[in-house]
Amino acid sequence: MEHLRITVAGKVYDVIVEQIEGAEAVPSAVRTAVPAAARPVAKPVAKPTPMTAVHDGNVTSPLAGLVQAIALDIGAAVTAGDLVITLEAMKMYTPINAPTSGTIQAIHVKVGDAVEEGQVLYTIG
Repeated sequence: MEHLRITVAGKVYDVIVEQIEGAEAVPSAVRTAVPAAARPVAKPVAKPTPMTAVHDGNVTSPLAGLVQAIALDIGAAVTAGDLVITLEAMKMYTPINAPTSGTIQAIHVKVGDAVEEGQVLYTIG
């Protein structure tokens, strides 16, 4: 058995690997890898959110799904990147952030609504 340290998406995991008789040999590159303590840990990269389109201030849905939450009300001031709506598709939650700074002029959906890709969610001005 070998004790290995593996980094996945910036998180370090200690694992024990057991050699099974009759199985193919483990490549030598794996056995001679530099220990995790000797190399810098990469910073995790933020998972990009699907792109929302903005046409005349109308922000559209990047995917089909259900509206799970609406974080702001009409008239709220937003900064680019602020969470406005959360969609759910296939048990995965997708934040719909404000693409630009401004004020929420209108919200065209409500919690529980099914939306299609390209449907207008809210208007920012």
